[in-house]
Amino acid sequence: MKSEPDDETLKIQLESDLSTLFRLTFTNGPVAEGDVRIAAVILRKWLCDGLIGQLCHRLGHTPTFPVLDNSSILQALTQQPSISYLLTGGVKFDGQPVMAFYNSSAPASEAPLIPLEGLDYILVATSKMLGQQRVFHDGNRFTCEEIIRFTANKLGGAHLDFDRPGRFDAMQRAAEFMTFGGPLDKVRGKPPGELYLELEPKGRAILSGFHIEIVAAASSFIQLRLNGEQLIDFGGVLRPTFMGRIRKLIGLRRRKLRQRLHDFSVDGTPK
Repeated sequence: MKSEPDDETLKIQLESDLSTLFRLTFTNGPVAEGDVRIAAVILRKWLCDGLIGQLCHRLGHTPTFPVLDNSSILQALTQQPSISYLLTGGVKFDGQPVMAFYNSSAPASEAPLIPLEGLDYILVATSKMLGQQRVFHDGNRFTCEEIIRFTANKLGGAHLDFDRPGRFDAMQRAAEFMTFGGPLDKVRGKPPGELYLELEPKGRAILSGFHIEIVAAASSFIQLRLNGEQLIDFGGVLRPTFMGRIRKLIGLRRRKLRQRLHDFSVDGTPK
């Protein structure tokens, strides 16, 4: 007989997994490719497999997540047939925020072909986050859920599988079309796609577009809100030391994240 995990177990694991995601993807230096694959497994567990929904439903909470609103860009793609690739992103390289990479066969111009100014973050429910189209390549649009599952199940997160039937082949090509990392004489391996951007002076790994989207999804998940209240307070995170950052991540007024979860009553209001 299959039994559901109890609330306390889920709270403990949520605390641990949030801490792990923060450690893996919020670093002072370049993100490691292996850490991104581990992050994909954690995201699949909570988002795609529905654990965050189970926990919040039983506790009477509504989870929401901040995501980059790319609706204007996706709409503009329909008017720009020269664009063959788009990556939503919303991550930092070498300390600088970078978003909305695209590739076009049109002649270079000073003005971007799609609206890149004024992009902002919006709060969305779990289903909206998973269903948001994040990558476009050769006429195919790939959602956040597809990217998480593909990275976890095919690219070596939980499984390493080289079978690419149907849409999986399109996803592989989309993931590899544009890659990112450090100087080519320092990175391990050869960039597999058509375009490579050196954006991390100290980087040693090559990250695919899907890896970038995993980091963006991890950032959204870490900033989880319950009934509109942000679960984790980032205001005091000044990066003094690694352990200090973790303590600030999982605590508010010196209380653990588990206690913060307990502090929400059944009707969703803070006790």
